[in-house]
Amino acid sequence: MNERTDLTELAELRDLFADKPHPTADRLAPARAALLAEAGTKRRPRTRMRMRMRMRPVGLRRLVLAGGLVAAMTAGVIAVQTFNPSAPASAAEVLRLAADAATATPWPQPRDDQYLHYERIAETRSENGVPHVGPRHITGQVWQSVDGSRPGLLWHKPSKSRPQDREYKELLTRCPERGAGRPAYADLREWPTDQEQLRHKLAERGNQRVAGKDAATQTWNGVVSVLASPVPPQLQAAIFKIAATLPGIETEELKDATGKSGIAVTRVDNRGPGGAISRESLIFDKTSYVLLGGQELVPGQGRELWSITRPQITDVLPAWSKSVKRTGCL
Repeated sequence: MNERTDLTELAELRDLFADKPHPTADRLAPARAALLAEAGTKRRPRTRMRMRMRMRPVGLRRLVLAGGLVAAMTAGVIAVQTFNPSAPASAAEVLRLAADAATATPWPQPRDDQYLHYERIAETRSENGVPHVGPRHITGQVWQSVDGSRPGLLWHKPSKSRPQDREYKELLTRCPERGAGRPAYADLREWPTDQEQLRHKLAERGNQRVAGKDAATQTWNGVVSVLASPVPPQLQAAIFKIAATLPGIETEELKDATGKSGIAVTRVDNRGPGGAISRESLIFDKTSYVLLGGQELVPGQGRELWSITRPQITDVLPAWSKSVKRTGCL
């Protein structure tokens, strides 16, 4: 090994990264998520690359290898575990990656007087001959008032698989006599992201959904309930981090209500008839870890799938909403 050559290569490596900012947690998260997404794609043949590396000068080859190592360290990970059905990643790791993805591309902050416009798809299926359950498929365009002070709007469209279904439009109005109901988006912006305070809020929400359960089950029920509609990105990330700490979670491969296959984090519970085991899941994109939707499988009650799209922000409801009458309330 030539000492002068080695010193020259080290100087080149130093100069190459001299103007690069030092890595911080904020800088590492997007790069780490991108590296994990890239690792999920099909690997390219390596034979040709090895031949090219052999043909390069020794100093340049060392520099390239060193640069690759620095890039991996900057991304915050060197060895990457990708999901496949035979060797799934841990459920906790999937949720931590989902927390990173939630804040990677946040949407603009809406004003209280605006609406969130998104698509929600729900499908109910019979499971093992359960009577009086499905199949039912709802594709809904939703306009949700940000602060909940104005009626929202639902446009139910027949699905391609069930064109015979009835199309209808209805106003979504809150009923004071039914209590607070689900928190409005503006309310969720005020929720704490501190882990202990948020854990308490989620357990409180979960207890309203199914009372009399242990703290972990109440918290999980609160997680699923809140995430079924748009949630501010920072809060969504904090919720995923709490879910990652809960016992009894596991991974599996599931399809969402659109038929897209994803990696699911599932928690089992004895909420079925007579204490039968039920399975409730959150489904994520396999490469980006963005939340796609969820599934609930309860013995004796069938299987329900749901999916939700990224919301858009709009100032007003469609003009045709003026002719829509209130048929019920939330």
